[in-house]
Amino acid sequence: MKRRAFLGALGLSPLLKGLPPLKITDLKAVNANGYIFYRIYTNGGVTGIGEPSPSNGPLNLTFAEMVKPLILGMDAFRIEEIWQKLYIGLYKTRGQSASMAISAVDIALHDLVGKALGVPVSTLLGGAVRDRIRMYASYTSRDRAPADQAKMCAAAIDQGFSATKIKIAARHGFDADPKYPDHDMVREVRAAIGPKPEFMVDANSGYSVPHAIQIGRMLEKYDVFWFEEPVPFTDYAATARVNAALDLFIAGGEQDHTRYDFQKIIEAGAVDMVQADVTKAGGVSECKKIAAMADAAGLGYTPHDTSHNIGLAACLHMVASTPVCRYSQEYIMEPGGRRILKTPLEPVKGYITVPTAPGLGIEVDPKFGE
Repeated sequence: MKRRAFLGALGLSPLLKGLPPLKITDLKAVNANGYIFYRIYTNGGVTGIGEPSPSNGPLNLTFAEMVKPLILGMDAFRIEEIWQKLYIGLYKTRGQSASMAISAVDIALHDLVGKALGVPVSTLLGGAVRDRIRMYASYTSRDRAPADQAKMCAAAIDQGFSATKIKIAARHGFDADPKYPDHDMVREVRAAIGPKPEFMVDANSGYSVPHAIQIGRMLEKYDVFWFEEPVPFTDYAATARVNAALDLFIAGGEQDHTRYDFQKIIEAGAVDMVQADVTKAGGVSECKKIAAMADAAGLGYTPHDTSHNIGLAACLHMVASTPVCRYSQEYIMEPGGRRILKTPLEPVKGYITVPTAPGLGIEVDPKFGE
């Protein structure tokens, strides 16, 4: 059987009708009431959507205009070539903002190519090793009293989650006192959820090394699973000192980007749990590379993810196709937040089933336009 007929029998003929390749004709940054995502268009009528981390705000619009001329006319199937062109072409602005834009383009290209081929992104990434993803209930507020936070965590466990995460410390406080004592918060939550669920805490770079070690020893008494960003995330050597002093897992990397940052983190012995974010670190292409580095170093990988939309879908596909992602993944439980999907991605008894439709397997609500 000839190649075109064989692929047509597999349902892939729509892709091959338009050879030569799908050329990128436009990139638009869509502002959906404050939620910004990228849409890539091609001459074949196939489009793809991607998300830059929402933490970058209006800069995501600025970077879309910088990225657009670099990719126009390129073959959408040449994802690695496009990634390299963006990484090199944006070298004067290299950092988190540029990496977020690259991430959005990379996610959109995977969505586009998956749609053109008629396969989910997880297949493009090597095939799924798991069909549903275990999530942990993540809380981001530091303003709740310990008893109130404990009730919310216990409710999440009752809903079927097997793990939960809370904030401690004063964000980037460098030993500043939090609104509520760390010990009270940890004690109340552990008492409320019981001994079995995994319990994680995030300090957002809140401590000095000596204080982080003291807090870490307290956390160990409550069987905390991991201690996230105990000291300033930019100081890999300081994080490594904390890691060496404690027995619980140290997690980090949500603010870092590309394999080059993570090479330094791994070489420093800074973390046990890598948290590269698909909307920050360089997209699903780069996160697969980072995951391989973590795996080779004997580390765990559980992506940071604060999106309920495109970023979450990309994260699910990446985790589904990556064996080293064997721990629970983040799901933000806070009320509010922009939702733009026609069918929301929501946990059922602590799990989200990986979409199986072509591309990311999601649709943006039509009211946000094409």
